[in-house]
Amino acid sequence: MNRRTVLKGAASIAAAAWLPASGRAVDVAEGRRRIPTSGADIPAVGIGSWITFNVGSDPVLLDRSTSVIAAFLEEGGGMIDSSPMYGSSQATIGHALAQLGDAGRVFSADKIWT
Repeated sequence: MNRRTVLKGAASIAAAAWLPASGRAVDVAEGRRRIPTSGADIPAVGIGSWITFNVGSDPVLLDRSTSVIAAFLEEGGGMIDSSPMYGSSQATIGHALAQLGDAGRVFSADKIWT
């Protein structure tokens, strides 16, 4: 590596900072973002599910979780993050969305692991 190569690399990095964000998630509307690879338009802020919705099969806690998701959706929420590692969270979210009939309004982000 020589000085010329280093300077060209540094100049390229500096120039890239001034380019439009065409390859990155960009504002679609206030409070929303577009995923570049799929074009999906999702809320910039979502709700996590690890502790909040890991309630098992307790009917009282399932009803409370349904109320939380209903309030989230009523306030414009639409992205829920989950993982199979979060206990019963995914089943709880599924139960709530079935009760509310709002599954089509939700962008579900799911993690996987090996």
